[in-house]
Amino acid sequence: MSPATIDAATGTAAMPLLKCEMTTTAINATSPSNNNSKTSPPIVKTLSLRDYLAPETRTYFLQEMRQSLMTIGTFYIKDHGVATELTTGAMQTVRDYFSLPLEEKKKMMIGNSRHFRGYKLIGPNQWPATTLAAVPEFQSTILSFMTELETLSQYLMEAVALSLGLEAAYFRNMFGETPYYRLKCAKYPSVDKAATIGCGAHKDTGFLTVLLQDMVGGLQGQDPKTGEWMDTRPIPDTFIVTMGEAIERLTGGLYHATIHRVLNNTSGQDRYSIPFFFDPNLNAKIPHRIPQLSAGPRALAPSMSSPSLTEESDSESETEKDELEGLMDALDIHGEEDARTKGGDAVTEEVSRRSRGTWSNGDHIFETVHRCHPEVFARWYTPEL
Repeated sequence: MSPATIDAATGTAAMPLLKCEMTTTAINATSPSNNNSKTSPPIVKTLSLRDYLAPETRTYFLQEMRQSLMTIGTFYIKDHGVATELTTGAMQTVRDYFSLPLEEKKKMMIGNSRHFRGYKLIGPNQWPATTLAAVPEFQSTILSFMTELETLSQYLMEAVALSLGLEAAYFRNMFGETPYYRLKCAKYPSVDKAATIGCGAHKDTGFLTVLLQDMVGGLQGQDPKTGEWMDTRPIPDTFIVTMGEAIERLTGGLYHATIHRVLNNTSGQDRYSIPFFFDPNLNAKIPHRIPQLSAGPRALAPSMSSPSLTEESDSESETEKDELEGLMDALDIHGEEDARTKGGDAVTEEVSRRSRGTWSNGDHIFETVHRCHPEVFARWYTPEL
């Protein structure tokens, strides 16, 4: 069975994107790993949004978030404020949608829309009347779910800012009044081949991903230090939160964008997941590096400084410095002349200079969807665009 991809969306002010996708791609499951590692894989922490919202436990939450994002780039979030009835309803309506006949699902194929949802990425989503008649709760439930996830994502990005020692509104100012977010509904049919991958190893390209998965399981994250794969097992009433490459770049590699994959589903029952991708306004200009962090990978505002966050051995500091410089090279943070040869002050100065430059979020997202869906571009646009 070949993969099928269907697109739909709303055209509301925030321009959310809804994509429904059935994934059966078979990819070789082998990948780099360190089987000789004697260290235990990091634990994926479960954090509570209540701890963030309560003044007396906020510092604890930020410390736990920071540690999670520095080690693996992901954590579970519970007490998130999204009603169980809504998460259950969203998952059920996705199952109902994928149970429709193939000809009905084809009416929402991404190729039907010039918007990818599309060039400039703004436009109406596809809501075929016959589909809504067959699954009457689909549109209203998914849109309500997206609204709740936007609220949750705003809190999480605020917490990310504070965990970096930034002002709480740092990312909210960047995201603006109309952040660009997308929701994807994915189905992984149960198959017989266990030695293949349902979704290949990758990093999300944007800022923040919030994932609702069912209880079938199969999602894995990669330990950045050892390359070892770790099961991200379903936990009831939680979402999985991961950082994307934009955050990794903004922090100079201090926070990880989690490499993740989905194993082929051999459970005997279909697997469903609903990832939500949260990014700044399409017109936003994003710095290559957060200027306030240019003093070093551990820079913190006084309000966040504490022994549990800043104390480390000299050997650990040197190792992380080497890793950071490698990431800086990979992300082209240095200038043409390697400033490291001039000493630490020159590195700081060069990183600060580079961080004053910006990149366009709209261009970045368009390049991503163009690469992922060349058939849409070929159908609706000329090569000059």
